[in-house]
Amino acid sequence: MKLGSEILYLSRDNIGALNIGMSDVISLLEESFLEKAKGNVDALPKIELHPKRDDNFINAMLCSFPKFNAAGLKWISAYPGNREKGLPYISGLIVLNDQETGFPMAIMEAGILTAIRTGAVTGLSAKYLARNNSQTVAILGCGVQARTQLEAVLAICPEITTVKTFDINFEAIDRFAQEMETRFKVRVEKVNNPQQAVEGSDIIITAGPILASPKPVIESSWLKEGCFGAPIDYDSYWQKSGFEAAARIYVDDVPQFEAHRVMGYFSAVPKVYGDLADLVSGKISGRLNDSERIIAINLGLSLEDIAVAALVYDHAKRKGLGQLLSI
Repeated sequence: MKLGSEILYLSRDNIGALNIGMSDVISLLEESFLEKAKGNVDALPKIELHPKRDDNFINAMLCSFPKFNAAGLKWISAYPGNREKGLPYISGLIVLNDQETGFPMAIMEAGILTAIRTGAVTGLSAKYLARNNSQTVAILGCGVQARTQLEAVLAICPEITTVKTFDINFEAIDRFAQEMETRFKVRVEKVNNPQQAVEGSDIIITAGPILASPKPVIESSWLKEGCFGAPIDYDSYWQKSGFEAAARIYVDDVPQFEAHRVMGYFSAVPKVYGDLADLVSGKISGRLNDSERIIAINLGLSLEDIAVAALVYDHAKRKGLGQLLSI
């Protein structure tokens, strides 16, 4: 590839064909947040647009990452109504630039990469915050994200044997159960409502759509002592009492989280304890005992996308995948 005159395009199928292991991505993100703790990454909070002034949004996510000789932008949208049209909820592209010259090196489909890195950041959080002997996972929402979320927590908590799952779409539950039981050899228990999924679970992952005016259902009385919660759908599923039941709440980036409070999200969330960079670097504590309830609200940070995109780009070049386009 001739930098400055050609750019590598990587499709969803190209990225999927790389078969990048979830454990490798979790390790990469741990390394990336350590770089952030040292001040070596410039990861800006999301710039969020609401073109139709409803629950649809488009985000611009920018990061400069010298360690991986890359800077980049993820331009990602989430439109809940797309499902009724037979389209993915999430779609987008990542543009990756050479750190030295500023020239674009690659354009890649962002949906599959977003699913992988979102699962991996939950896995990284679980490494520090979930109980080591966690055996039961609740997953609310059985879309694309649910699959990589489960893959990631299984990579960190291998003693998990049971997955309790709920979705308002019962066909989605059936597809998810069949795929996950075949792939991971875990027992998937299909339940009738969120309470049945959450009660008694060691890890609770909510993976529904992100809503500006949600009607949350998870309350403190549902939460098992010692559980770990990962609401990747912002505050759409969790009531105020559910958040307040946590001994501590962590986020992937404090400035980005507080910026989203200003937008109107997270009004029910108490003051957060700290973020992943400080957690993995040891500046703040993780889980202290097996009885405390802990929540990690990871909104998705640009450094996660650009670190994984740089990894994908390197693997694709070595394997000769993708299509070279003239600039």
